Amino acid sequence: MIILKHFPSPPLSEVVELFWYRAHETAAPHGASREAILPDGCGHLVINLSENRIGLYEQIESNRLTTLAGSLFCGPRSSAYAILPAAAAVIGVLFRPGGVFRLLSAPTEEFRNAQVPLELVMNGDELREQLIAAATPAATFFLLEKFLLRQLQRSLSLHRAVRYAVNAFEQNSFLSVSTVLEKIGLSERRFSRIFSEQVGLTPKLFQRVRRFQRTMASLPSHGAVDWAGTARANGYYDQAHLINEFRSFSSVTPSDFFASRVVQRNHLPLRS
Repeated sequence: MIILKHFPSPPLSEVVELFWYRAHETAAPHGASREAILPDGCGHLVINLSENRIGLYEQIESNRLTTLAGSLFCGPRSSAYAILPAAAAVIGVLFRPGGVFRLLSAPTEEFRNAQVPLELVMNGDELREQLIAAATPAATFFLLEKFLLRQLQRSLSLHRAVRYAVNAFEQNSFLSVSTVLEKIGLSERRFSRIFSEQVGLTPKLFQRVRRFQRTMASLPSHGAVDWAGTARANGYYDQAHLINEFRSFSSVTPSDFFASRVVQRNHLPLRS
């Protein structure tokens, strides 16, 4: 499998963390296991360059395969879904936390835990054909940048309190919502409403998902893991709290995750 990444320059880097390109060199074997796509609280674009469809299971324990168009917008998620590995070239965009709000014509929370055709949220009817015609992955990255920059020209800004809270949660795993409220001067109800509209998740749920993401990223590439120490370092009450959160967001224990994870970010093979 080939995986390429591209990091945009300002102003697009304010809303996009990275572009990625993935190509399987051989077809997946018959009966290949599903891969869970783990939640990260961010918006995504996913475009299948090989065929105009994407198949997924909206819940990882479900046996119902849903087939959607080949260009998808994926809203911020707090739960995992599953895909079947395929022989395909796929390109995607990972938005920064809260970043996709600036590109949407509706509140981000309307797309929570949802996948919808790209043309329903952005004017991308011809984008897939343009990307397929591009000669190289670098050319596809360039076309995607141009597309998103056009969307950004008419964008709104995040509310100052939301921007402060997202940055604060990203920097401190131990930070509570009540501590943020002390700094921003809004009522809990007002803050939660604005945050959910713009980020897509409630403040508390966003904080939990992002802590889960940081914990995954903190794990070593190999060797033994001090799970109790990992729990303390990432703001969990104890190891049991860490285990419960991993099961909630990935359906597996931390040790099972550590043993099964794959190279591509947020992909986790599921047992048959």
